[in-house]
This record gives sequence, structure tokens and C-alpha cells, in this order.
Amino acid sequence: MDNVALAWRNHLFLILLIVFTPSAFASAPLNAIDAFKTIMIDGSDIEGVVSQPIDQYSLAAIIDDEMEPIPFQIDEYNIGGAVYFEGWDVPIAGSVGVFDPEDKLLFIYKDAGSRREPRHKYDGEIIHEITLTNSSGEKHYAYLVKGSRLRSDEQYIRYSIEEALVETDFYSITYSKDNHINWDDFSIVNYEGEENPFDAFKIRLQTGVITALAKIQLNNEDMVATPKGEHFGPVRSTTQLELIVWFFKVPFMRMSIQLHHSPNSLLYDVRANIPSARRKVLTDPSVHLSLEGNGLYGTEIRTASGPVEPAVTDGKVDETEKQHIDSGVSIDRNWIWATTKRNLDFAAFFNYSGEQQQEISFFYNDEAGVVDLPERFPGQLPNAGYKIHSLPDEGYFGAAIAVHFSNGYKGLPELFTDQLRRLPDIYIKAAVGSK
Repeated sequence: MDNVALAWRNHLFLILLIVFTPSAFASAPLNAIDAFKTIMIDGSDIEGVVSQPIDQYSLAAIIDDEMEPIPFQIDEYNIGGAVYFEGWDVPIAGSVGVFDPEDKLLFIYKDAGSRREPRHKYDGEIIHEITLTNSSGEKHYAYLVKGSRLRSDEQYIRYSIEEALVETDFYSITYSKDNHINWDDFSIVNYEGEENPFDAFKIRLQTGVITALAKIQLNNEDMVATPKGEHFGPVRSTTQLELIVWFFKVPFMRMSIQLHHSPNSLLYDVRANIPSARRKVLTDPSVHLSLEGNGLYGTEIRTASGPVEPAVTDGKVDETEKQHIDSGVSIDRNWIWATTKRNLDFAAFFNYSGEQQQEISFFYNDEAGVVDLPERFPGQLPNAGYKIHSLPDEGYFGAAIAVHFSNGYKGLPELFTDQLRRLPDIYIKAAVGSK
């Protein structure tokens, strides 16, 4: 082999070595679904942090071959498994300002970088290496630091208490100050429609009173949610709402809603302790939790167990839509996906947060002439979500609905809905070389 050929062979070998070394493989960019996932790690899973002051910790990662601070937050939790709020009636699980086993460290998946090398110096003591491994075996790394003065300025969530406004790089929502269930504005970045794509998030309680013959329906005007606390950080904001159900102008039931905002998703966490005496007044109750669109003609909707043929928004309910209503979702198979054909898709998931679980089904309406107050825009075009068929006789009852937004999911919903819910494998170990 001549010298030129040998040089080319060595050059090619060097290129392949760089491309396929673990450090280069680890820094491969994440796909669109994974990039903005919120990584949450319990304090109990991080050796040595429990019972330590929260404010001494921060996160860093390798960015452009330099170790830099990345956005993070540590949320404290209550004994019920929700974010703790001072003054709310659920006590903290542990102590305020202390990293307790139930507290969670949050950061965004895409901010993890390549693996740190000894030459990467940083302010403070690097105490843990956090390894994130996705389904393809790609690894990304973040580092828990103690005593650093450095913090990232980036904010994935911007929150204004005075304006009841939440903004991310993907959406913005202005809530009604009189009732945080209702929206004054809901805008999606890059949406190709002329107006807000969504009208309202709707809660409906349909029930008989003493007897099933006397049916009534309570709506957003009968269920008033007022903020009792806000916890906002660069990765996620949480608003604690008190929801009062008004029944014949009398406060009938009090519920808790924690409203979580993440970069491209929303989560409604609804919880109630149902008094036995008041539950007996309700006969055959059902609850609808749904997202109403604004004139989204041509939108295609698929459900986890419904037909492959989508429900298409055209202002009337056809046989395919009835099939989705009859068999579309269940407790175990509960995803709903919609593509508006306007540079906006959304996917929803339903989960119970306690042992008491009632049958659920797909709630859907596609009727242009139906006005379901309160509405900013007339018509149900479409109105899609979940129907809870009954309520327990008494005691704790909780459910959560997560809604994810995208400018367009790729592939089959059977695949990407699973990917939306799948987090990377997380491995945490003590860092080698603390400075």
C-alpha cells in the first residue's frame, strides 16, 4: 500500500472513530417529541441530597464543549403527591426548603449534553452525573452541582400573576380572572388559522337530583376556579386552584385543581374528597372533561380503541364518529389524537390518581349549530375529551388530563402517543472529579 492510500485509510479510520465514539453518539440531537420532555427525579433517587437545603443545588451540562448552567427547578410536594402550597390544606411531605424524598428535580431533556471530561471545570462541587438513555441507546448527561453561584437565565415558562398570562415558546394562555377554567385567549405559535384554535376547556356535571327523572347539567358557570397559589419556575409552572361547585346557588362541593404548564403541554390534576351525604343527593352522575375547538373544520381525530378511519370535523356527527364515541377510549387505552391540518396537532391522555376508578369513554360533539355556554366562539367544532360515567359513593377521587401540542406529529398515532409518554432510562451516580 502506498503512502497516499495509507494516509487516506488512517484519515477514514479517524473519522469513523470520532463519529462512533460514545461521546459523539451521546450528543446526537433529540427528536422533536423527546426534546421538550420534562425530566423529573425524586429526591429519594439522589444519594446524599435528602434533608439538605434545596437552595444549594443547581444543574449544569456540557454545551458547545463548555460546562454551563441549565434551567432547572426543585418542586416541593405534599403528602397527597401534589405540589405543595403554603396555606393550602394539604401538609408538606417533609420540611419547607429541604430536599425531601418526595420532592422532585425538574429539567428539560434537550438541555442534557455530552459527557463531562476531567478538563471541564466548573464553579462549585459536581456531586452527581445523571445519565439519560433513550430507546435508541443514545445517552445525554446532566450534572447536579452543590454550592455553585451560576444559574441559567433561560425561562421555558413565563408567568404573569397580574395578567393571568402564561407564555411558552409554543403557546400562550390568558385566563379569565373571575374563573381560571375559562380562557380569554389561547394562541399557538405557527398556527395557520385566523383565530384562536381553542374555545374553552369544559367541565360538565350531569346528574339527577334525588331521582334520575330530574336531570340537570352544571357547566363552567356553575364551577368557579380561583387561584390560591402559584409556583413558577423556568421549567414548569403550577397554579393551585380551588374549584367550588355551585348547586342551586349553594356551594355544594369543593375540589382541588393543580394546573401545570410545561413548554408544549398542559396538565389538569383534579382531586376531591366527596362527602357521603352530598353524594347521596346525586343520582346517576357523570362528568365530561373536554377541549372545545374553534371552527376546526377538516380536523381528523383518532382514538386508542376506535376505528382506524378518523372522525372528521364537518359540523355533523356521522357513523364513524359514533363508532369512536362508542368504543374509542377506556381506562387502559385512553389516548386521543387530533390533527387540525393547520400546523397544529394535539394529543390527550387520561389517568386516575387514586384507587377509586370509574368507567370512562370518549366524549365528542361535532355539531355546528349547538351552543354550549359559556363559549367565546359558537358551535362544537369539535368538542372532544373524556366522559367519566359515575362518581364514587364517598372518599377521595382524582383524575388527571394531559394535553400535548405540536406543529405536527409524524407517523402513526399508535407509535407517537406511546413515545410521548415514554421517558428515558435514568441512571444517577456520584461524579468522578468534583471540581
